[in-house]
Amino acid sequence: MVYTGCQWKMLPTYFPKHTTVYYHLRKWSETDNLTRFLHRLVGMRRRKIGRKSEPTVVVLDSQSVRSGYSLSQKGVDGFKKIKGIKRHILVDSNGLPLLCDITTANVHDSKGVDILLSDMKIYYPTVSLVKADRGYQGVNFTADSAFIECVKFNFGSQMFIPISGRWVVERTNAWLENFRRLCRNYERYLTTARKMTYLASIMFMLRYF
Repeated sequence: MVYTGCQWKMLPTYFPKHTTVYYHLRKWSETDNLTRFLHRLVGMRRRKIGRKSEPTVVVLDSQSVRSGYSLSQKGVDGFKKIKGIKRHILVDSNGLPLLCDITTANVHDSKGVDILLSDMKIYYPTVSLVKADRGYQGVNFTADSAFIECVKFNFGSQMFIPISGRWVVERTNAWLENFRRLCRNYERYLTTARKMTYLASIMFMLRYF
């Protein structure tokens, strides 16, 4: 369902009843099991390519996604003219997805990353530098947390120019868009949309093993 974007009722018959599957997904949404699973996969992959399991430099970005369900929680991104949700994602310097959070699209970038940064302190306490665009200026860090570096953007150019230190997160967003469930938001609740993003990230990481 995550990969093809099919409806819950169209799950293959070898799955349990779709309401049962959705019930268990909602229960997972109340725990950090998927977050811990993704954390373990990222650590294994980083060690496999000769890096330390815990990153010290990460990249932060957001992506507004249109809503495809009338009853879903949503807002309007006035800058991008998109009515839906905003996906905040944190990746390492290789573009491997680390953490994510979901807010309504009307929430400003600098105001929508509180949960994400709190999770970062728990799962990746070794991070010393967070790279982001200027939309995250004004994010408050405590004295013992990482330093945020706002890299300037290249708006105004019709050509794609990779931005030093930030292009990897753009690539990760493109990777996640290959999962049709993430191209539009079909989830009613933000917590469910968050777990869908984690499921897609886990499916992506499992390709390395």
